[in-house]
Formats: sequence, C-alpha cells, structure tokens
Amino acid sequence: MKKVITLLAILFISGCATTQVSPQNAKFAPQDRVTGLQQKNNDSAKVTIVRDSGNTGGACYATVFIDGKSVARLDTGEKAEFYVPPGERIVGAALDGKGLCSFGGMREERDISVKVGESKFYRIFTDAYGNMDIKPTTLN
Repeated sequence: MKKVITLLAILFISGCATTQVSPQNAKFAPQDRVTGLQQKNNDSAKVTIVRDSGNTGGACYATVFIDGKSVARLDTGEKAEFYVPPGERIVGAALDGKGLCSFGGMREERDISVKVGESKFYRIFTDAYGNMDIKPTTLN
C-alpha cells in the first residue's frame, strides 16, 4: 500500500513538464510572498525570476533563494523582481511545503554574476519527473 501511495504522489507532482512563461506575460507574485531584496538603488542589479506555468508541481509554491536566503514563494506563472548587489550571487529554487510538495527534491542553485544597472532573467521549471530547477532565460 505504501508503494501505491508513493507512486500516486510522484505521478501527482510530476505529470508533464512545465511551459515557459515570458517575464512580460507572467503576473507579479503578491507582495506578501515576496520578502527580500526589494529596495532598488543606484548600485544594484535587477534579477527577475519567473516560474513556468503548468500542472507539474502546481499545487506547491516554489521558494526562491538568493545567496541562501528565502526571498519569495512563487506560484505557477508568477514572477518577482529582486535588486541585488553587484558581483557573484547564487540563485536557487525548491518546492515549498510538506506532504506531496516535499517530493520535489533538494534545492537547485546556480552561480550568477551581475553588474551595476544590469538586468538578468531566470526561469524556474519542473521537468516530467518532478525535478525543479532554475536556469537563465533570454525571454524578456
């Protein structure tokens, strides 16, 4: 019985891979789920992170991390903009929550480098196996 429940949980989370959403078409996440790096200043760079749309992992929020700190929780088709200090940063994403949402695996992270005044775009996606990842995107 445990194997059947585990299999159903994996199928529920995985389903099909997600579909990329351009930052232009994504909706902003509500402010109560965007908790860090919102102060724009002349010495910052802008990092926009968009979560793909689709059913895969759609019942769970994706937690966004910058330099190891949770800065937002995104639903499918949502985006958030962050103002970060220039230099080397680490962006990451992981499924958020307990129960079925905990089957998404560990946090995935990427090194990025940003300059003052620069804007970079990243997407959070979930593959057909339920694995979440974050990668750069040229869509804007």
